[in-house]
Amino acid sequence: NYLDREALGALSAALNEYGGAVLMISHNKEFYSSVCSEEWFVEDGQVRKVGDSSEREMKAVAKKKTFEKEETAQEVLDAAGGNANANGDKYKDAAQNFWGKSLAKKEIRNFAKAKAKGDVKAMRTILQVPMGKIMPGMEELGDGKSQ
Repeated sequence: NYLDREALGALSAALNEYGGAVLMISHNKEFYSSVCSEEWFVEDGQVRKVGDSSEREMKAVAKKKTFEKEETAQEVLDAAGGNANANGDKYKDAAQNFWGKSLAKKEIRNFAKAKAKGDVKAMRTILQVPMGKIMPGMEELGDGKSQ
């Protein structure tokens, strides 16, 4: 196969960096002389060795792969302070009211607006949290008595 000069240079550098043994058959002396210090010639049923191969220290070729540990659902909850929002935003995506009923899109938008304003009373009203009660997962809304 034909390799251009740039590809031959890259292959030569990689083979010189490689820590293992290589058996190479090539007619390109310029290429193999930069990689091999020992040549074997096979002619007329005879093998003739030219040069000397010095023993080199072997390098570990394979690199150990590292993987990021995926967080379990409980670790995500713990990191968010008991709320499933990984960024710790206690009010984000409030999709259910105090009674477990799903909020309408309009209520979710109104909740987001109230949250942006910091209007805890409006957020408690939208989520239908009774006075004196604390909504699980949204403890920051308080009990509604102390403002």
